[in-house]
Amino acid sequence: MNIPFRFTTCRAGSEATLKRDIASHFAGELNPAFMKPQFITWKVRHPGFSPPKNLSHFARVSGISIGLCKTIGELVEHARQFGTKPLRLHVFPRITAEDGVEAATWQRIDTLAAEITSVLEQAGIPLETKLPLAHGDLILDVIVGETAEEPLFLGSHEHQPGMHAQPGGLPRIALPEDVPSRAWLKFEQALAWRGWDELDLRGQTALDLGCAPGGATYALLQRGMNVLGIDTGEMDPRVLEIAKTQGVRFDHWRTAAGRLNLTALPKEVALLLCDINLAPPLVIPEIQRIQDAVQARRLILTIKLNTPALEDRAHEFIDTIRDFAPAPVFATQLAGNRREICICAG
Repeated sequence: MNIPFRFTTCRAGSEATLKRDIASHFAGELNPAFMKPQFITWKVRHPGFSPPKNLSHFARVSGISIGLCKTIGELVEHARQFGTKPLRLHVFPRITAEDGVEAATWQRIDTLAAEITSVLEQAGIPLETKLPLAHGDLILDVIVGETAEEPLFLGSHEHQPGMHAQPGGLPRIALPEDVPSRAWLKFEQALAWRGWDELDLRGQTALDLGCAPGGATYALLQRGMNVLGIDTGEMDPRVLEIAKTQGVRFDHWRTAAGRLNLTALPKEVALLLCDINLAPPLVIPEIQRIQDAVQARRLILTIKLNTPALEDRAHEFIDTIRDFAPAPVFATQLAGNRREICICAG
């Protein structure tokens, strides 16, 4: 069947970056069509062209566009077109804040999702609810506007490795008021994206490059890890407090990553983090030098793309990291990211 449109969702402010990225890879094949904040559809120009299932690292979710839907009854009729294969239902808001979706918004979404689920089940449409998601699972995406009067947008995608398992790529994690920095949120979202939030990390060692003031370090210590933090800046006092509370070890080396004595680093590193606010051409060689020394089993890297020129080189930076990082390597722009992407390896 010819599917003439695709859809993408993204973070607020990344619409132009997403358009440039898709244009650079699919020029002449995909043209921007319907657009709203954090949402773009794409016209497939040639019937024989089959875009990849994940159109861009800057697209939080991408898939086949079904179109606008004014009623749940219309939604049911569209769902019938998928035949007998069970569907996973993902209902999520189009507009999302970088520090997490408000509880009141999720309550509205959950009420709607329950109503849609009930109607689909009554119509005899099979739904899959067991976790975790599997490769090839068929997902019906229901994207909800800011008001009840705004039509729903329907799309679908097949789950693939590296895609978000949470509806809309939105883990239900909000930034707490009592953590040292937003790095806490980005780290927790990265874990949720890769399914690593279910790992037992207690007693293992993490190396946190660019750790100050301590948001990600705080999250690591909360999870029972011993942490070596590398940063010339000062750490928030709450970091030492949580280390004491959890009975784990935190060491702070006040030096730049480029000046590290590699021979003094721990011999066993389970997780290497980096969130250094420098351009990728400066940071990535240091990450590689340190990774070559410690051979961390997993990496979570926040790569800063603070200019359009750096955003346009994102694929180059990802490929460079893929050359030295443990496989598999995936990249995405997390809900909590700003002008940066998250790369997870291992």
